[in-house]
Amino acid sequence: MLSIYKNTVLTLVLLLLLSSKTFPQTEVLYGGEELYYEVNYSFINIGWAKFTTEKITGQTERYICRAKLKSNNSLPLIDVDFDFISEIEIKNGKIVPHKFTSYQYKDGKKSTEVYDFLYDSALINIKRTGYDGRVEIDKKLRTSTVFQDGLSIFYFARANTNKDISEYVPVLMQTDTSLMKIDFSAKRTDVEIGEFEGDIASVYLEGFSYFTAVFGLTGEFSGWFSYDKARIPLKAKLQVEIGSITLELKSWKHGNWQPPKF
Repeated sequence: MLSIYKNTVLTLVLLLLLSSKTFPQTEVLYGGEELYYEVNYSFINIGWAKFTTEKITGQTERYICRAKLKSNNSLPLIDVDFDFISEIEIKNGKIVPHKFTSYQYKDGKKSTEVYDFLYDSALINIKRTGYDGRVEIDKKLRTSTVFQDGLSIFYFARANTNKDISEYVPVLMQTDTSLMKIDFSAKRTDVEIGEFEGDIASVYLEGFSYFTAVFGLTGEFSGWFSYDKARIPLKAKLQVEIGSITLELKSWKHGNWQPPKF
């Protein structure tokens, strides 16, 4: 049965990508972008995810990114309802998170996690507040390492498309440090999604997450991203506690972007 109390972004977000070309980062963090995905276990729809990106007015290369993750209400054994917010900066061509907030909803109440990345002090403040409003965790992590949070990793993966290597990426998950291994590939390939007729030019990757996430996601994953400057995540296959789930792009808003034909 799916684990329903895990607090981190639906690492659908881990649909990571790579291309043999180097594309501008401004198309990865794109103000006004909206991406909607369906989550399926075999032929059963178990939920959906929506990602949005907004440019912060008056600040150079800073964005507010949001994700909404929700399980199918008709499936009583699955109870997933999360909101994620990450403030992200593009600095020296790298994805640098500044603040991550997670809300988990249950029975009309919510719990909250907040990570404040204080780079000048080599410090991360981590705080979790439970459904009853009591502070459950309040700690400081002293580190000079740049960690990705559960949502910024989505954009970190899209931004790092000029590699052909295996990489271990430090991430903060469920108020603790962890890793994910990403095997990037520069090979151009094709993939199909139901909302587009014909094969889509894409790049493929696979990897391993050393943590458990929303929908019980853990372990191996693979994914396809569009082979263009937008690097839109198209489809992913993810391992969960009951087997394998598939995530697929169903609708999108990114300027005049359309899936590139293979």
